[in-house]
Amino acid sequence: MINLKLRTEYSFRMAYGPMEKVIDASEGNAIGICDSGTWGHVSFRDACKQANKKPIYGVEIAFVDDARSREKQTYNYMSFLAKNNAGLKEIYELVTRSTDNFYYMPRLDYSDLFDISENVIILSGTNPNWGMLPATHKENLYIEIGPMSTKKTLEICEKGFKPVSVSDNFYPKPTDKKVYEVLVGRNRQARTKPMYILNEWQFKSVVKWVPEEAIANTYAIAEQCNAELPSAQMVCYRSSKTLKSLCEDGAANLKINIKKSDYKKRLKRELDLIRDKEFEDYFFVIADMVNYAREHMLVGPARGSAAGSLVCYLLGITNVDPIKHNLLFERFIDVTRADLPDIDIDFQDDRREMVFEYLRNKYGAEKVAHLGTVSRYKAKSTIGEVAKELGIPQWEVNDLKGAIIERSGGDSRAAFCILDTFNELDIGKNILEKYPQIKIAADMEYHARHSGVHAAGIIVTEEPVHNYCSVSSYGGSAQIDKYDAEKLNLLKIDALGLRTLSILQDVLDQVGWERNKLVDYPLDDKKAFAILNDERYAGIFQFEGYALQSVTRQMKVHTFEDIAAITALARPGPLNSGGTTEYIKRHTGAAATEYLHPLTQEITEVTNGVVVYQEQVMQIGRQVGKLSWEDVSQLRKAMSKSLGQEFFDRYFQKFKTGAKENGIEESEARYIWDHINTMGSWAFNRSHAVSYGLLSYWCCILKSKFPLEFAAACLRNVKDDSQGIKLLREVVKEGMTYKPYDKFRSLENWSVQDNELVGGLIGIKGIGPKMADDIIKRRSEAESLTPRQEKLLDNGDTPYDDIFECERRWGHIKKDPASHNITSKIIDIIDLDGDSPGMFVFFGKLVEKNLRDMNEVVNLAKRGGRRVDKNNLWLNITFEDDTAPIICTVDRFKYQRMGKPIVEEARDGDWFLVKGEIKKGFRKIYVDKVRKLT
Repeated sequence: MINLKLRTEYSFRMAYGPMEKVIDASEGNAIGICDSGTWGHVSFRDACKQANKKPIYGVEIAFVDDARSREKQTYNYMSFLAKNNAGLKEIYELVTRSTDNFYYMPRLDYSDLFDISENVIILSGTNPNWGMLPATHKENLYIEIGPMSTKKTLEICEKGFKPVSVSDNFYPKPTDKKVYEVLVGRNRQARTKPMYILNEWQFKSVVKWVPEEAIANTYAIAEQCNAELPSAQMVCYRSSKTLKSLCEDGAANLKINIKKSDYKKRLKRELDLIRDKEFEDYFFVIADMVNYAREHMLVGPARGSAAGSLVCYLLGITNVDPIKHNLLFERFIDVTRADLPDIDIDFQDDRREMVFEYLRNKYGAEKVAHLGTVSRYKAKSTIGEVAKELGIPQWEVNDLKGAIIERSGGDSRAAFCILDTFNELDIGKNILEKYPQIKIAADMEYHARHSGVHAAGIIVTEEPVHNYCSVSSYGGSAQIDKYDAEKLNLLKIDALGLRTLSILQDVLDQVGWERNKLVDYPLDDKKAFAILNDERYAGIFQFEGYALQSVTRQMKVHTFEDIAAITALARPGPLNSGGTTEYIKRHTGAAATEYLHPLTQEITEVTNGVVVYQEQVMQIGRQVGKLSWEDVSQLRKAMSKSLGQEFFDRYFQKFKTGAKENGIEESEARYIWDHINTMGSWAFNRSHAVSYGLLSYWCCILKSKFPLEFAAACLRNVKDDSQGIKLLREVVKEGMTYKPYDKFRSLENWSVQDNELVGGLIGIKGIGPKMADDIIKRRSEAESLTPRQEKLLDNGDTPYDDIFECERRWGHIKKDPASHNITSKIIDIIDLDGDSPGMFVFFGKLVEKNLRDMNEVVNLAKRGGRRVDKNNLWLNITFEDDTAPIICTVDRFKYQRMGKPIVEEARDGDWFLVKGEIKKGFRKIYVDKVRKLT
């Protein structure tokens, strides 16, 4: 028989069913999906294609007698299958309508059945209100016969309705029952009949009285259902002007002579490619949205490769002139691809929702929706939840959670961290031996958990969104994530909320500056550069991280170009490869600037002959090797993915030929090629470096001119107390003063009062926004405070009363280590420098521990698959004091003695005394000795 209504993992917290397992457990050449929503349709289609099975798209919806009533009613879950694409749209509309009646769950009532057309197959569910089934729909309404059905069901069929056999599954196979019970918890169904996917033989064994007609109808229905997921058309933007004329208007506003040869040629090339790829409407939509936003908030200068487009600049989408900054359009629009380019835009995080509302008003509410997200079970949280469900004490698994092998999303074993921990680590093997059932956690890892709304993604469609997917009426969220949206060709806009922009706008409001004054500020302000050179990093976008601070200390900032370069250089690739060190040497004059070839001098002159940016790799490929744009685009991607030597050699043959035309011998061409391959593997997107460098520069401008107002804005926008404490430490270091609060002067939040920073009332434990407003009102009207208010203000407790914990705990030992039997000087972490090797001692609070394995897939690949059988584990730890964090490593030969106790016993927030070595060229401690202090 054909299984027509199967539940998968997308019946969130109702069923256990990884898509591949569900399809594998179902017999036949077709399969139907009926989850409680349509989140899984795209991944279902892809999995069916892989398994060579026909997909049948459906949904399961709860039905009650009166969906508008808030009284307790009996639910019956009916399913709907799309016969064709018109039926698929109808199903999506049904789901959207069911969310209008949300009460504990989306639901409809039986009267809604009369609106369903012949394009949809209706499956009755196991417990319908038989009297309310529409007799007019006998051709497309089938009576379900399943494991929970009784022979009474046949009596209904005698009234002219057709029977159909269905599995009523909540997990794929019998062996998955315990996983299901743990995963759904209190939502589990307790049944005596099978709850797994049945084949025909199993079904007949369970439902012995099933008529053959019910089995045959599964094939008949499958034959009728031929819907295919639609591919969206591009939104058609109605404009009285052409894209070219809008660009000319933009050039006039920016006072750019568009007839100058460099601008004229560039604009023509971009417009021609945009026209040829039929992207004009996309640019109209984005430009219109961004220009609306610029009237109401501070918008980021650019993000990512879009800064390389002159069209984007002239339309007002970006604030970056790509010709002035030598940015490549071809890094933005890949000539080899037909899909839309990504124009990601940063908006103020406190006003971003205005952009969504504008789009809804512009295109129609039914054509705009928030993208959805599907959250999945992550390794650490899954261990804790499974332990709780199985009655395993949390203290037994706390150490295991800290020891979990962690992998990045791109790793082929990323969804098997728990399983590999059980198989490879002693702590995993031991707990598995003691509690064998905890292995369930490995089956749950990466299973769909729940749905949500994407923080930034918006989709805009030419036809109503519910033609392509269901939409929840509450919140306007589509039941599709960004990956599936791309597969359906939906126009996806990433409207990101950036806290830094809210901070900058806050400062502008305090000091009375217009936004354009900041946006148009000259890029050569020495006082702005001095903010970075004087190490006043607090609140400066990007520069609060130690990597950027370290590079800045070594090379200093003299131009805006230096800020962009630091953005690119302060990352693991160039730091680990020596590229950053070489750049700094040349920048400071410690080493001579050399060029790979005279033809590369113009391209790399701005970076002292070092290939720092991906665009430089592309330009060298074009100018030296005469590669096509298609070739250099593929080459850039190949470098970032570290493809094999054979792949690169294919391109070298073309590069060699082009270089020869430029009079370059093969040996010299090979020299250039090898260098751009090495550097290209870590080269950064210059467009993004310039864009985010501008944001950092804007921060420096406002901080240099309005330091107190800038600090207050930062403190008003901190993510958490920890960030606020770090910021205040910097504020004190920079010579400003602060009060955690002032009984008589504090406003609701941080403010500048009498030339000092004063904490807000809401920072006091026990005072929320409502009480803060009341206190301020009473104060302004000279009214007495309530006794409780007086008490809270007289004995105020804030997170900022003690911001130098390390100094308070261990300052006396740092001042006189010898009296505590410590022979070495104890150093602040901020003073540990990668260019000053040696053995150091410091106090550190545990922030993070990350257990690593020499036999992880990525490490095996580096060794050609050779496994390490002994001493294969090592530990990375992040410690911090009052000055800075640092990464420390306990190597694999010291792990058992020093690392294992930290993994199994230490908690975040514990203090340690650490002795370790910094090796030349990299700021990292290799731990020699460690002592736990708290």
